[in-house]
Amino acid sequence: MGAARAILLMVLLAALGLLMMGCGGQTYLIGKGQEVEIGQEAAAEYEQEHRIERNSPRARMVANIGDRIATAAQPPNYPYEFSVVGEDVNNAFALPGGPIYIYAGLMESLGGDEDQIAWVLGHEATHVSHQHAIKRIESAIGAQLLIELALGGGTSQDIAGVVTALALQNYSRDNEYEADRVGCMYAAQAGYDPTAGLAVLATFRELQGKDPSDLEILFYSHPGNTDRENAVKRYLDKNGLYGRYYQGG
Repeated sequence: MGAARAILLMVLLAALGLLMMGCGGQTYLIGKGQEVEIGQEAAAEYEQEHRIERNSPRARMVANIGDRIATAAQPPNYPYEFSVVGEDVNNAFALPGGPIYIYAGLMESLGGDEDQIAWVLGHEATHVSHQHAIKRIESAIGAQLLIELALGGGTSQDIAGVVTALALQNYSRDNEYEADRVGCMYAAQAGYDPTAGLAVLATFRELQGKDPSDLEILFYSHPGNTDRENAVKRYLDKNGLYGRYYQGG
């Protein structure tokens, strides 16, 4: 049974009250294997509609940086894959179970700096490793939509499209703060400057000061970048992590 159909079945069971409740009253409908399959299905759907760079110099750069970030992010073990979207957009996002995308526009805005790109990829890898992506999608899709898809003959592609749309939306404040912190750790463990996240956040603060009408800004709107920069500095100080963009405060 495919991941999408398995999820539909479990949601129908949940609607009948046949699933156990998880800690804190949250229902966990999606297992890790299904999480990976959902992400792969959503990635295939997304890549049919967007230009993914396969062998460009920046695609090779991202793949190399991503390999090192993925090593730092294990365990838990996920089949991470890091790809460049050849579009002039200031964004990056993660799908459940491992697929991570960074847009060419963001790489250009960051000046192609490997340390800054590593922090972005580490931030996105945190959304995977800490299951921010799948928990948000599980919560947002809900029983009603999945049951409607099932009764209406919905396919795994229908669900994949919903998953991708949700992945491009904002995370909670706590998720973003956690991804900022862990992104610093992953970058440091992968051999990159852990302070580069401050440069990334400063770049987004500058971009947000311009016309925002058509921006798909990474982590746009919440929490504020100044608060995030201060939180990153506190984390760096607490863990004795310093570098080119921060020498301690």
